[in-house]
Amino acid sequence: MTADMLLYLFQLLLVGAALEDIWRLRISNVFPVAILLSYFGWLVVVGFSTDIWQNAALFALVFAAGTVLFAKGWLGGGDVKLLAAASAWFDLAGGAALLAYVAIGGGLVGLGFIMLRRLTPAAIRDGAGWVGLKTRGPIPYGLAIAAGAILCLHLYGVNPERVGALQAFLKGASY
Repeated sequence: MTADMLLYLFQLLLVGAALEDIWRLRISNVFPVAILLSYFGWLVVVGFSTDIWQNAALFALVFAAGTVLFAKGWLGGGDVKLLAAASAWFDLAGGAALLAYVAIGGGLVGLGFIMLRRLTPAAIRDGAGWVGLKTRGPIPYGLAIAAGAILCLHLYGVNPERVGALQAFLKGASY
């Protein structure tokens, strides 16, 4: 498998997790595990680096902070695992960008769902089988995590390469 294919797989897994979260308000463990495995594949293809410790530290920090947020009921367990797995792809500087993009995306997703729930007529909302249309309730934060990670991938890039896919595309290069 080439490095480009692994980047596409990473993005495809993020989109799959987001779609499942939108539909079921759950994220299967398959997605975070596959994202971590694809990162290990990435390392095999592009090679290990001395600053790979940053990726492990970021993963541990995000997972620990996410566990606290989960315990307080502010974030779902699948969201925590997905965010931690996605953060493993980035170093500390990329992780800061990732968390900023996810936070902005979360605000936009929350606002969008509030508007969707308020603007949907009660007759449709009450008869809908989709949980997301209820007047109140959880928000599929996996959508914000996926969007933030994909944006970070394209603008910042992954560690150890640290060349954003958009930058490489604009230069006409490939990983």
